[in-house]
Amino acid sequence: MATPNAPPFVITVSGSDASGAAGMQADNRAIHATGAFPLNVISALTLQTDLGVQSIDVTPPELVRMHLVNLLNTYPVSVIKVGMLGNSEIVEVVAEALEQYPDLRMILDPVIETSGGRPLLDGRGIEALVNHLLPRTFLLTPNLPELGRLAGGYDIDSDRQEIDYVNVLLEKGCRSVLVKGGHRAGDDVEDRLYDSTGTKSYSSERIGTKNSRGTGCALAALISGGLACGFALDDSIRQAKSLLSESLDSHSGEDWPVSGPSFL
Repeated sequence: MATPNAPPFVITVSGSDASGAAGMQADNRAIHATGAFPLNVISALTLQTDLGVQSIDVTPPELVRMHLVNLLNTYPVSVIKVGMLGNSEIVEVVAEALEQYPDLRMILDPVIETSGGRPLLDGRGIEALVNHLLPRTFLLTPNLPELGRLAGGYDIDSDRQEIDYVNVLLEKGCRSVLVKGGHRAGDDVEDRLYDSTGTKSYSSERIGTKNSRGTGCALAALISGGLACGFALDDSIRQAKSLLSESLDSHSGEDWPVSGPSFL
């Protein structure tokens, strides 16, 4: 059982990256950096390096359910960060398990494909995610291509189209959407938060680095850790952006052995 002096806990549901740059490993480093403590449900074992993904072995859905329910029943968790799910069966298992925890805030990072274009969630899985997980999502953190896929559209070529797609997802019941700006042109990276109160922008300098794999995982995990530590969403996003920029900037040289944010 958790003790009164225990740090705030964050459950992650994510794939394991053998190289340590993304997935569960990136989540754990990010959550520790906020002062929270990560608990892990592994949705898949992946063998991936800077050269791409060599193999993916998805966890049996009932094993995911068992791990998730037991962690939720053992630790005082207020925030869960959901990343790679792998297939529609795991999406549905996670959705069913979370029905028993209506106060749990879920940060959903929709991992649909690798940066190299390899699918990590098929069409049925995307449909299940939109129908079963979005209605109870506290914060969704898609990049622009992921936003287009989730909203049932294609490439986003204007701010108006971005807003229209975000509204589609908000109408599904999602509380807020943080559209990551890495795919936007310009010297700065502008992330945009949309919710029922309007829109907020968060800009940071674009850092020239090869160590960018896993930054989406890390940003969502940093926000989750901030929320678990008691920060408001706006403050959690600002802290997350700052910590991520510091990490990427400190290891922007080519000699860093892991191509992802380190928080070391």
